[in-house]
Amino acid sequence: PLPGTLRKYLTDFLNQNTEQAELDKNKPTLFNLIDRFIAGEIKGKKGKEKSKKTCDNYNATKLHLQDFERIKKYKINFETITLDFFDSYTSFLNRGYTTLRDGKNKMVKSKPNTIAKDIRNLKAFMNKAVSFGYTNNLAYKHDNFSFGEEEIDAVYIKENEIEKIFRFKLNNDKLENVKDLFVFGCLVGLRFSDYSNVKPENIIEEGSDLFIKIKTKKAGETVYIPCHPIVLEIFKKYKSNPNKLPKSISVQKFNQYIKEVCMLAGLTETKRLTTQPDKPLYECVSSHTARRSFATNLFLEGFPPKEIMKITGHKTEESFNKYIRLTKLDTAKRLSQHMKDMWDKKLMRVVA
Repeated sequence: PLPGTLRKYLTDFLNQNTEQAELDKNKPTLFNLIDRFIAGEIKGKKGKEKSKKTCDNYNATKLHLQDFERIKKYKINFETITLDFFDSYTSFLNRGYTTLRDGKNKMVKSKPNTIAKDIRNLKAFMNKAVSFGYTNNLAYKHDNFSFGEEEIDAVYIKENEIEKIFRFKLNNDKLENVKDLFVFGCLVGLRFSDYSNVKPENIIEEGSDLFIKIKTKKAGETVYIPCHPIVLEIFKKYKSNPNKLPKSISVQKFNQYIKEVCMLAGLTETKRLTTQPDKPLYECVSSHTARRSFATNLFLEGFPPKEIMKITGHKTEESFNKYIRLTKLDTAKRLSQHMKDMWDKKLMRVVA
């Protein structure tokens, strides 16, 4: 060949890895796509913004995947998300491992519900990758590419217990504020991020009644909630505050203090738990117990689930049903009472 031709072929041969690296650099990767989810660039249905908590969950999944890739020497990309990957990844998280977090070695051992959340997130990433045309790999749609959740040992506070907490007098302003904010949460059914951040403009008047009108942070749904008589008492008690409610604190401190409040108020009944040793009721209470209590108490009163969902903002009955904290014993007691009521009615008809 002529010198010029030979030079061209030699140059192309010597530069082929550099050119391929440049092409690979601009090619979408699974981690690039996950970063777009974390940044909130990938929206939800109908263009809805994802909540900060959801984006944080995406980031947690990314960290787990990166740990798996580094420790197991398994290259993660669109084409390597297979059933074999699924088995290795879930086993890896379940066994636990040591990794570097914030400059310190930390032991990571994921609970079943965390693993299930990772798999759900990974499916969301792959769904978007397929829709963008980044991959044709559909192994993640296989029936075996799923991880079952464990039922959470969560409790609810009965109506008489809610009033008992509210009427209990504390000699500590900090605990008094936490107590009243928790009771408010039990009677409005919002998440802590919402019921701890009610603003004056969220309290509206319709006719002679007061309502809470608020756009929820997580779902972005606008809900209307009637103000319970005890809520009106709370408004009166804190009328000097702009939003007529106690001042909010961090959820970590709130969860610590509300347990102390419930213990002092006498919520010491032992709760039978399925995934951990039995505990007194006050140890099981957290900020989210308020929302579960609201939904469960309305359900027990016979209020239609679909109407409760309009207040809580749940979109599906499946997600709503997770909030109904009836144990098997609770259900058995309800059935027992129903049987007694039916038997009494039958006896009344016989006597008549």
